[in-house]
Amino acid sequence: MGTYEKQEKVLWYIQILIFAAAIYIYFQMGNRELLQVILAAVSMISLTADRFYFSSRIGQEVYFSYSIAYGVILLFGIVLILDFAGVFHFEVLNTTGKMLWALTPALALLWKTKFIAFREWDQNQ
Repeated sequence: MGTYEKQEKVLWYIQILIFAAAIYIYFQMGNRELLQVILAAVSMISLTADRFYFSSRIGQEVYFSYSIAYGVILLFGIVLILDFAGVFHFEVLNTTGKMLWALTPALALLWKTKFIAFREWDQNQ
């Protein structure tokens, strides 16, 4: 396992902690939207690093479907953050105290898990 793969795995473990923190904040700390916004932003940065930096360093091909999923997750997180900042407001995205904030870390974790697992599965074939 190369250096970049090890760094990517560390980032994956950090994403697991970010997701756990998002769930904890939602259930135990109540309405802490600013913390949830920070976790969503960090998840998007982590996902972007995984998508562009680590995939090119490791030499892993990023399939078109993965790129689409990455774009949808990033767009969803950006819409939530812009809604929180007051740039616009969608009533359907009434984010006050909602579980929507945990979705960005959850989807980022899912994308990273699938990306890493399939690479390792392809290597074992």
